[in-house]
Amino acid sequence: MRSLGIVRARAAGVAAAALGLVAPVLRAGGETDLQEISPLVWVMLAISVAGASITFSFLVYALWKFRDPTTKGRRYG
Repeated sequence: MRSLGIVRARAAGVAAAALGLVAPVLRAGGETDLQEISPLVWVMLAISVAGASITFSFLVYALWKFRDPTTKGRRYG
């Protein structure tokens, strides 16, 4: 009876190994983590570029609007 238990244990080990070898093959057919996350990365990049451009535009506007008129024509150096 004891040898039957060993045979069952080996069969279970072989089955687990077979499933372990099949699982990566089945996984390769789906999307990778990078493919799943890529749209989110592009949205975050677009939001950050839009925010940076708005911030830089406001900086340029503020420098242009609130420049000191007494420095017009002044020579530096």
